[in-house]
Amino acid sequence: MKFPTRSLTITATLSAAVLSAAAAAGDTAPQRKAGLWEITTVAPVSGMTTRKVCVGENDDIIRPEGADCTEPKLTPLNEGVIVTIECSGTNGKQIISSTFTGDFETRYHGTLKTTFDPPIGAISRMGVNIDGKYLGPDCPPDMTADGQ
Repeated sequence: MKFPTRSLTITATLSAAVLSAAAAAGDTAPQRKAGLWEITTVAPVSGMTTRKVCVGENDDIIRPEGADCTEPKLTPLNEGVIVTIECSGTNGKQIISSTFTGDFETRYHGTLKTTFDPPIGAISRMGVNIDGKYLGPDCPPDMTADGQ
């Protein structure tokens, strides 16, 4: 089955969109520690990918770029949190539900489930596993905050 290229972009964007959403349960979504992170994602569409991301002091990656999103709903778990958010953009609506564990200072793990309305190509639902590992406070000179 061939998937549209934009679904890969949306997968990466949505993966990034909730990385900082769950360091701890509370009224506001927490942030990852500023610095260089190694992010590994596993998804059916893209397989396993690992990349380095530079996170800035104002890490706000809950909302996908170019999307209008509701405030995240945070539900505490024993050692983590469930984050649910609904976003609307030019490609329609996405409902993103994620479960996160970790301290977001040195590491975290997330399981992301997204529902697309309308479906993107043949994809109406997608799951992604995310693992983040903090590498240090310094980012390479050619990498700006938030991995851009």
